[in-house]
Amino acid sequence: MEAQSSVMQNQTLAKLRKIYKKVWPYLKHVFAIGFLGLVLWLLVHHAREVDWREVFETLRNYSLWTIFLGITCALSTYLVYSSYDLFGRLYIKSRISKIRMMMIAFVSCAFTLNLGALIGSVGFRYRMYTQRGVSKTDVTRIIGVTLSTNWLGYIFLAGLVFASGSLSMPANWVISTAFLRLLGGLFLAVVLGYFILCHFAKTRSWSIRGQNIVLPTVRLATVQLVVASAHWMLMGAIMFSFLHTEVGYFELLGVLLVSAIAGIIAHIPGALGVLEAVFIALLADQVPPAMLFAALIAYRAVFYLLPLFIAVILYAGFEITAKKKQNSHA
Repeated sequence: MEAQSSVMQNQTLAKLRKIYKKVWPYLKHVFAIGFLGLVLWLLVHHAREVDWREVFETLRNYSLWTIFLGITCALSTYLVYSSYDLFGRLYIKSRISKIRMMMIAFVSCAFTLNLGALIGSVGFRYRMYTQRGVSKTDVTRIIGVTLSTNWLGYIFLAGLVFASGSLSMPANWVISTAFLRLLGGLFLAVVLGYFILCHFAKTRSWSIRGQNIVLPTVRLATVQLVVASAHWMLMGAIMFSFLHTEVGYFELLGVLLVSAIAGIIAHIPGALGVLEAVFIALLADQVPPAMLFAALIAYRAVFYLLPLFIAVILYAGFEITAKKKQNSHA
């Protein structure tokens, strides 16, 4: 009887798994569409109430120092991000120069933020690295290290900001301030657990779907944490350079970190519309609408469009160089 009951339970679980695999993709799309609908409604609702002449006047009134500071923070953010690939360089023992790897990372980052990870982080990295003799397996390892570094910094920084209570959520939001603080504590616990694992783990590598995952030393993990945290803090400094007279830095950073989560849920390249919706929802009561929209437009210009322009030029240079090498070997 017990054997028959166990078989029936396994069959039931197998059926539930099949149903889950069939239903979940549809539910995920429905949720994403509903979320996007909410974002669009929020943007349209606030955009109709904004005096756009005042928005453009605010943009024109930005001082040269404010613009310079925003651009400097944006390019510094990309410079720090570009160093992520150097962590991957330690694992694959590549002969590519550090500067060249950082240039590849810069191009990939710019295209990722504007066109999506599949095109930027994956597509461009594979093309540019394989052109220089790096195997696809090693490119995958570089991408993996880059992603883990980035989100290690995010989880740590979000944990600190959320747990500190620097960001207060609106009363009508599903996520309350108390829940956000709890989430921050959970994030910090995850980071602590990761470092404990890095220190005490006896097994340092695993093979998952043919990919070798190597656990870093505590020292390397600490460097990754510091670098990635600096990356996210510089992103917050961009918005702060345009809104420093209205909102504190850590509150702005908290809003930016929340928008990153919303961007992942919406799965839109560059979190287009999602970023703006989150900032409007969380700061509309503190910042005049025209000033907030102007800051968001300026942020888009210096953090997304300007680096993309530079990345296009760099990538064109890479392609021209690669074709010259092919022709010389032909």
